[in-house]
Amino acid sequence: MGSKYPLDPQYEGLGSTIDNIPLKNIANELEPQIRQAPYLLPDSGESDAPYQIILRTGDVIIEYSDLEADTSMRAEARRRRWRVSSEDLMQNSPYFRALLDPEKFSEGRQLMQQKTMHRELPTPEPMNGVSFDEQSAEVSYLPVVILPSKHLSPRLGLDAIKLFLEILSFNSFDEEQKGSFDAELKFMPVSLIARLLELADAFNSPHIVQESLKRVSYAFGKGKYSPTKFDSVLLKLSEDRIRQTIFVARTLDEPIIFRVMTHALIVLGSKSWENGVEPPDSPTFHWRYFSGGIEEELYYRRQCVLNTITDLQAYFLRVYGALEDPEPPKPFLPRQPLAPATHQPRPFQCRYGFGNSSACDAFHLGQMTRFFSLRTKTIFLGSTLIDPDFALDFTSDSDSAPDHPPAPPTDITTIIASLKQCPDYQIDPSHIGCGVRRRFLPPLDCIERFIGDSRGLLGIDPQTWDGGPKWPHPSTSWANRALPRAHVIDIRISKISAIPVLTRGATRPSFTSQDENARFLFTAKKRNWEA
Repeated sequence: MGSKYPLDPQYEGLGSTIDNIPLKNIANELEPQIRQAPYLLPDSGESDAPYQIILRTGDVIIEYSDLEADTSMRAEARRRRWRVSSEDLMQNSPYFRALLDPEKFSEGRQLMQQKTMHRELPTPEPMNGVSFDEQSAEVSYLPVVILPSKHLSPRLGLDAIKLFLEILSFNSFDEEQKGSFDAELKFMPVSLIARLLELADAFNSPHIVQESLKRVSYAFGKGKYSPTKFDSVLLKLSEDRIRQTIFVARTLDEPIIFRVMTHALIVLGSKSWENGVEPPDSPTFHWRYFSGGIEEELYYRRQCVLNTITDLQAYFLRVYGALEDPEPPKPFLPRQPLAPATHQPRPFQCRYGFGNSSACDAFHLGQMTRFFSLRTKTIFLGSTLIDPDFALDFTSDSDSAPDHPPAPPTDITTIIASLKQCPDYQIDPSHIGCGVRRRFLPPLDCIERFIGDSRGLLGIDPQTWDGGPKWPHPSTSWANRALPRAHVIDIRISKISAIPVLTRGATRPSFTSQDENARFLFTAKKRNWEA
């Protein structure tokens, strides 16, 4: 059976299925390395790589060396050797089964010869009355198989290789070893498990690793958070940690965790999304860029949420006169040349209609603009007359250089929390309650309710996500035009009160779930914020 995910280019040559794996290329590459060290004698310059016993009855030594590592690094960090059973490797890994088969490749034939030589070699006699360490002597005569460092990123780590070999050797453990290993595996860090799955995929052995993790009901580390419910504490995790959890959940078919953590990534944002989403130019880990249109979908959903928050700000700037009203579609009327031109003045937002209502509106417009631009940094006031990259003096950062937009916050919950600090100043005591705060917070609460829902309403449901079609064509993509969208949506007192008009040709469902309401809100063409 093949790998669940296509291999990255860096693993080209290992293949994704055992039928297609170009093992001849690997055999030709490994043959010189194995010939150089078919077996090691005590006095023949034994490798300085640290040696670890995974299986005391093992008949082969697996060695890995990071050829790109700094030679000044300690041997423990650059290379490692593990004693394992060749039968376990061949039984549980299609890669090793093919590589060590004596009827297929020279590596297998050489390994068989080395085993024969090992059995025939006599046990060294004590020298000068000093007993020879039996274990060391046995290890020195074991055959050595060197892992191909060219196909493995050193960033996967020696700890991931050791764990991979332990999983392959699990069936040969005694009952006590099995219990101890499973207890440790259940709570191992997510970063290690993600690297383990990447390594298993490189060696065309993902299923044995997946089965082991499912056997112990992997708990996604010992963290003080629950990956099954969205909470603000998840946003304190690093982006890599969130991405690795998504990758592991996807591999282990954990739909709830996958949805919650994709929701968290949408809310937190990604450094790689600063200039949109582009597939990586060079090989990278699976969690750095999600395939099957998932990366594009996560970015798109985040942009939909940010666009909705921007639309709410624009609404209040518009009603206070800072932005022009978009022209609504006009019905067809017979031409009336004699009809007098009418001008509809902007209605005052002041609640009382005093003589200084215009001054009241101007005061609140100024306060609102100052708050959005300086406090929350969610709008930018700049000139449209000059190229923002133009500067008269390229050698100095002068004060006359054009301003660039300030760096906005990336965490959507932080953005909402800062917006909720909107002040409630008044122009004078006669205008109590005229401020924008009392009107701005309820629709903002409506947005926050979907963002903070513990079910992760923004996240992707992997059970309904068909990543085969090229994005945005997956059936549950928010960008898929085949899905019904709200042409108009009404928000009243912090809740969606109605979806009066859907896109043309769409039939209104009799019941909408909360995740469907979230999609309607964040993808609507028009929102009546004070319906």
